[in-house]
Amino acid sequence: MARKRRDPAAYIRVVACVLVLLVGGLLVRDWLSSVETTKQLAVEEVRPAVSRDPAVFADSVVSQASEALVDLGVPRNEIAIRRLLEDRDSVRWEVRSDVPGDLPLAVCNLELTRLSRCLGGEVIEGREDGSGARLLVFLGMGGERTNRVVLHQKPGLARTTGRIAIVVDDVGYQDRDLVEGFIALKQRVTLSIFPGYENTAWIAERAVAAGHGVMVHLPMEPIDYPEQDPGPGAIFAEYPEETIRALTRKALASVPHARGVNNHMGSRVTEDRYAIGCVLKEVYSQGFYFVDSVTSPRSVACDVAREVGVPCRRNTLFLDHNEEEEVVEQALGTLAKLARRKGTVIGIGHARPATLAVLQRELTELEQQGFVFVKAEEVVR
Repeated sequence: MARKRRDPAAYIRVVACVLVLLVGGLLVRDWLSSVETTKQLAVEEVRPAVSRDPAVFADSVVSQASEALVDLGVPRNEIAIRRLLEDRDSVRWEVRSDVPGDLPLAVCNLELTRLSRCLGGEVIEGREDGSGARLLVFLGMGGERTNRVVLHQKPGLARTTGRIAIVVDDVGYQDRDLVEGFIALKQRVTLSIFPGYENTAWIAERAVAAGHGVMVHLPMEPIDYPEQDPGPGAIFAEYPEETIRALTRKALASVPHARGVNNHMGSRVTEDRYAIGCVLKEVYSQGFYFVDSVTSPRSVACDVAREVGVPCRRNTLFLDHNEEEEVVEQALGTLAKLARRKGTVIGIGHARPATLAVLQRELTELEQQGFVFVKAEEVVR
């Protein structure tokens, strides 16, 4: 029987479809990695253990389990760590603690599970008593128990909260009444002000007089320039070092009382070790600190800052990726949860009416819950 001839047109269509799918996937990947993200969470993950040795795993777990509980709101002074003589179960360490009554033990169990998996181990056994007020968890590696965690819920024990530094970005061109609204907040915030605007000095003076922090909001080149324009005085990655440093120096000098700086846009610059290094050399020479706004998930700003000697901290969360009050309120709630877990966080919002309305409404309530609002310089230096 003669072989059926392939249809050339059908073959071409198949190849074309495959190419479209491949190119589309690459474009989506690049877009996701390079877009000026406003939802970036800068949460550090636990590093895996460097050894598959259960003894090394046990020591790694005990050094981090107490910190994991503190992140959840367990007071540090409630946590007791005890070295055990190896028994027939090979358990080397015990962590024992009372936990606040409003902290579900299931949440503790999930966090311990995450920790053990990140370190290359597992939860071998976990059980609660009949009342649900006591949790016993055995962690280990390769089926071997190495760590025991015993938790008791204690009604009336206060859950720790944390410190929150809120940075208000893009300040400088707004109506003075809107700016005055942020300045009138009773809780400490930090206004990041554009350099060189007509109201720059006025805003800085008013903010400092009210007890708030002041930063320089330094424009930098984004990945999608010129679709997104960072504005006058911006740093571009292709500029020579002397130009970058001169622009940075001029910007820092133009905002009275500022002792810190963060990037406006800047995804291309913060991904470029040379360009952000030039900025940070000047920041260092002026004695400023740096907050990485994290407009790119591939930012190397804080890595370079450590090398240069500049105090640096990453933005934890943007509060207003759109201007709806509901979105801002949800983001602020997420930031508070992260502060409870991590102890100290930075959240960046913008000088917009919806953001101001939520801060006016919610900050006092969060303060009553025990959260402490601080200036950015207090969490960076």
